[in-house]
Amino acid sequence: MMQIENGQILLNINTKLYSTIALFRTCYLFTDRCYLYLCPGAGEDIEVYIKPKAEQYDPKGLAGDFCNELIDQQVRQDLVQETGEIRKLIVAQAFAEGNLLDEVKEHGSYQQDPLQISKR
Repeated sequence: MMQIENGQILLNINTKLYSTIALFRTCYLFTDRCYLYLCPGAGEDIEVYIKPKAEQYDPKGLAGDFCNELIDQQVRQDLVQETGEIRKLIVAQAFAEGNLLDEVKEHGSYQQDPLQISKR
């Protein structure tokens, strides 16, 4: 639900739909243009009060931009949860000395030096 009164916007954000992480990241992105105040709302809602810092910002446009950014941040959060484990593996692989997916029996051990690295 959205209300605009005296240039101030009130949005009720349901935390069943949007995580608090996504909400706070969205708020942070708007701190250059707005003053923001969050407080508990009814049930699972968080009330977000948005007041533009300058009159050049249209409240309806700002509210729309905020809602779109909130969706974007939630999708990003969902992707982090869906791909988090594979991302950890990729980062570990990138920083590992050897290939984490190679099996020792395929190439032997480092003590046997099957790739003759010590002789190069």
